[in-house]
Amino acid sequence: MVAVGVERSEQPESSNARSDRGPGPGVDRAARQERPPVLTDPEQRVTEHLRYRDSVVNHEAAHSWDAAVPELQGIWEKIKSKYGYTERSVSVAQPTDGSWRGDGGRKLDSAQNAEVDRGYARIREVGEHTIIPGLRAVEAEDPTRHLAGFDHRFKGLNRLKEKVADLLEPRSKLTATDALYAVSDTVRCTYMYTETSYTRGVLHDVERLKSRGFELDKLKNTWTSDQYKGINTQWVDPASEVRFEVQFHTRASLEAKELSHKAYERIRSIMEPTPKTDLEAGELEGFQSKVNAKVPIPPNVSVIEDYQREKRDG
Repeated sequence: MVAVGVERSEQPESSNARSDRGPGPGVDRAARQERPPVLTDPEQRVTEHLRYRDSVVNHEAAHSWDAAVPELQGIWEKIKSKYGYTERSVSVAQPTDGSWRGDGGRKLDSAQNAEVDRGYARIREVGEHTIIPGLRAVEAEDPTRHLAGFDHRFKGLNRLKEKVADLLEPRSKLTATDALYAVSDTVRCTYMYTETSYTRGVLHDVERLKSRGFELDKLKNTWTSDQYKGINTQWVDPASEVRFEVQFHTRASLEAKELSHKAYERIRSIMEPTPKTDLEAGELEGFQSKVNAKVPIPPNVSVIEDYQREKRDG
């Protein structure tokens, strides 16, 4: 130890003298402060070893990701400049007849728009009074992880209407209310874990959500994907039939999602492929691959299997 070395270099003495008298009072105090306690209980030793191992793994994973971020951000800035990307428009001028218009020619007539407004208000009410409190209660059961991005727990109304309009394409037999309730992420939350606690934490939290009365509809494990890392789940509150989404991330996978989200949205917005847009989409997919290749993979995450609830008759 440093303190012992300093004392010895300043006051050299024979090994016999050290053995007889031991180090001086100051050295002994420093040694006692620095030396970890001796754990005689085997279970304590195992727990401490795992805690130390996990802290090292988490530190290395965080360092690896943090070191990669500046370069990835630079690549995205070059892509934005190359293709002239601009921020999404905040709003589109709306008609005065009660209908709705959105980006890309999306539209809802006045009756459909009114249906969505009423349904959205009800979904938010269920979210505030039932779903979010349930997610918060689950969060409180384990202090090793927390809900992230809580300010975005409700999808914005205009973005929701875009999704509804996409579902109400000309051949669709859905009503506006049907389409609204088919959107899985009007209410959404994310649990964020360390790499070493991720797999165990996700499995436990899925069961905790079930114990709160929520029904798991779908689970998708995409940690093997080169375009998106994480686990997405869709749930239903059976009393209201309101659907909601819960994502499970590490800090790195969540930041990777946020960094590559605009590339993902641009790929989805390409309605009519051309040679030019094919090249652009290929470059965007390549960027997503570079981002996700830098995300550390949680240990044993492959044991979390995909799930799809069987459709019920009627």
